[in-house]
Parts: sequence; C-alpha cells; structure tokens
Amino acid sequence: MIIIIFLLVVAFVFIVIGHIKKAEIFISPIKGFMFGFLYHKDEYLEEDEFTLQCLLGVISLNVIWKNLPNG
Repeated sequence: MIIIIFLLVVAFVFIVIGHIKKAEIFISPIKGFMFGFLYHKDEYLEEDEFTLQCLLGVISLNVIWKNLPNG
C-alpha cells in the first residue's frame, strides 16, 4: 500500500513538472501489470529530449519535453 501511495505522489510531481516545462502529458493503458518510474534524457545535435514515466499497475503516465542544448 505504501508503494502505491508513493507512486501516486511521484505521478503528481511528474504532472507538476510537466506543467512547469509546458510538456506533453500522456496517460495510456498498458498490457500487463507494472509499478515504477523512469527518467530518461536523449541528447541530439539540435535539442535534448526528456522523458518522465510513472507506471501505476495498468496505467502509464508519460511526460515528454524538449530543450535546446544551449538553453
């Protein structure tokens, strides 16, 4: 039960970060059953892409935004 509450708090923090960064926020179902969260950064020549993902059982919350490397 504590893990579920912790992941709900993480999902709320990800949504707040998404609004601050003006990111795209996706909520989608997944096949299977997973718990956890992920941070990922892809570096390209033109821009950096950041991904935050929180998995809550059968629901996936994804927050994606892009930044220029210089700012």
